[in-house]
Amino acid sequence: MPKIIANDDVLVINESSTIITRNKTINLEYQLSDGDYSILILNDYDDKVTLNEKGSISNSSVKIAYLELDRYDLEQNCHIEVNKDSSLQVNTTYLGTGNKKIVFDLFNNEPNSLIDINNNIVCLEDALFELECIGTIRKGAKRSKCHQSSHCLTIDNPRKASVLPVLNIDENDVEASHSLSSGTIDEEILFYMNSRGLNKKEALNLILRSYLMPNDNYYAEFDEGTLIQEMAVRKVDEICSM
Repeated sequence: MPKIIANDDVLVINESSTIITRNKTINLEYQLSDGDYSILILNDYDDKVTLNEKGSISNSSVKIAYLELDRYDLEQNCHIEVNKDSSLQVNTTYLGTGNKKIVFDLFNNEPNSLIDINNNIVCLEDALFELECIGTIRKGAKRSKCHQSSHCLTIDNPRKASVLPVLNIDENDVEASHSLSSGTIDEEILFYMNSRGLNKKEALNLILRSYLMPNDNYYAEFDEGTLIQEMAVRKVDEICSM
């Protein structure tokens, strides 16, 4: 599975890939057809990143995972159309620090298409985080499914933590749902961890690792899976030491 260092302006994605962003502006175009694909997008750029994605899926099963644990600003816009007899599964992991604005605009374009997106978010004190997740089932896309699930954990009263699920349904014979859970760390859990000798930063570190790494099994599909998890732990350590 190729590892791509995204430092050019335009990348065409037509195979399973690990994509590491190391440029201010990244433009991805998905051209995925007649196969099964696994794609991981990992932000490793020490400054603001603008990530633009567009494309289509035809006669394929596609899984895309995002790992965003940088403390820098992010602007992400994703527009993907899923065509007949195809599926798209999206798993996101975002650490909300700085200004992050993300829009997923996903389309069930034709019959028997499936979209499933799961978002895991932690927003810290300085975060200004906005996620808009739009699922559209177009007319004629019969027997299609579009499901959304988002989980947001807030710590120390971030400036803004907004997750907006949207469903636009233009067909009757379909399945669609969205769910959103949001909350803070239970003080009893922190008290228990403190009573076992962990200070607040150490307790926060363990909680962040458990919450932000729900996709461990997914990372195992990639040749770099172990290194990816090690890097994620390092980034959480950096945040908790600040």
